[in-house]
Amino acid sequence: MALSRRAVVAGLAPLVVPRHVLGGAGYQAPSDTLAIAAVGIGGMGRNYLEGCKQERIVALCDLDHDFAAKVFEAYPTARRYHDYREMFDKESRNFDALIIAVPDHMHAILLMAAIGMKKHIYCAKPVAHSIGEVRTVRKALLAAKGIVTKGSIQDSRTDYARSTTEVLNTGVLGPIREIHIWTFHPIYPCSLVRPTGAETLPAGMDWDLWIGPAPYRPYNKAYHPANWRAWWDFGTADVGDMGCHTLHTYFEELRLQAPSVVYGYRSTRYEDMSKETPTPETEGSANMISWEYPARGDMPPLKMFFYDGGIKPPRPAELGHNTALPREGVLFVGDNGKLMSSYYGGNPFAPFGRPPGGGTAARGLPGGLLLPESKFKDFPQPPKTLPRCERADHYTDWTRSCKAGVPTALPIEFACQLTEVALLGTLALRTGKTLEWDAGAMRVSNDAQANQYVTPPYRAGWKL
Repeated sequence: MALSRRAVVAGLAPLVVPRHVLGGAGYQAPSDTLAIAAVGIGGMGRNYLEGCKQERIVALCDLDHDFAAKVFEAYPTARRYHDYREMFDKESRNFDALIIAVPDHMHAILLMAAIGMKKHIYCAKPVAHSIGEVRTVRKALLAAKGIVTKGSIQDSRTDYARSTTEVLNTGVLGPIREIHIWTFHPIYPCSLVRPTGAETLPAGMDWDLWIGPAPYRPYNKAYHPANWRAWWDFGTADVGDMGCHTLHTYFEELRLQAPSVVYGYRSTRYEDMSKETPTPETEGSANMISWEYPARGDMPPLKMFFYDGGIKPPRPAELGHNTALPREGVLFVGDNGKLMSSYYGGNPFAPFGRPPGGGTAARGLPGGLLLPESKFKDFPQPPKTLPRCERADHYTDWTRSCKAGVPTALPIEFACQLTEVALLGTLALRTGKTLEWDAGAMRVSNDAQANQYVTPPYRAGWKL
């Protein structure tokens, strides 16, 4: 929805005062403090704000003030809003940077508004709800000047993620033919069947604004709070939610920008042995997706698989029978061997870089477990050559970069590329078809009907 002219013009004001060191260690001068506004603070937004609490939180917006009450209370000097449009109109001169933590279907709307106001941006992943939106946002960001952005991929560029990338970069596996990705994340069970009728709307909530550009439906707690992710109209399924959390570790290195074929399968719900209950509006409780890549330069064709809801890939034959597959992880299959890493990068038995329980040492390298173990027992972890951004410094990286006017460890422009591949998985699950993807034309070339979801129409009154 378009902003008022006053809000857009106001956004052209200078972003931040240059950094000055005026005090001792731990002191942050007012001139060195970022003024931040946030939209969607009741869920993950509270964590984003907590990571930026050393800055000045000046304005907060959430449609459900009851759900967000504790967050509002944590920042008593921040002005409170229900409607982001009112907040932008009144506060655009008062903040330098915007945190976006609303449901997926509103990301692109708010991103384009922030770009128009020339605000620095921290945005929840996935960047957008459709591939068309992703392309629009990325194009606008690449053309914008002076805007510092970061995607909410908290493990990006951490030591454990970089350790896996550095193992892959040695070429020890030879040409890589397959990637298997699995996560335990399930769909919310209450979202499997569409609710009947409407329920009592939270006090003061504008449900029409929450629906935004999506097709209208009455309020139901099956959608808000928290459960919206499973629904195609609002979320992007588990692959949209979780895909970017792993892809960043090897996306550029394996040139995964443009798959040629994608397909997916989702589980079927049965009320009993004989009664199938279709769930066309949501993903399944367990899902599998495959992306097929052609040869990329000197790299051979590759297949990438994603499993969720408790499904795991076939066990690698080289893994001992007494070793269980981790509940989530990544398996790289090359001509010369295999590498199993944590889902977020690093050793699969020491996720997030933490030591395994029981005081035992993690098998393998900091970057993962090479298989067969006997073949690679003398292979060392490569030197640390890639820049790092530790998880504890994730939010500080954004605020510090905003003040310095330099790129963050994971700009939204790059997160757009990760998101597009993840959303192709969403598209495959939603259609249930094998789709041939023409990345240059941004279209499915073998199924015209599937293209309605590449750039779905907005509800009347909304535009990007």
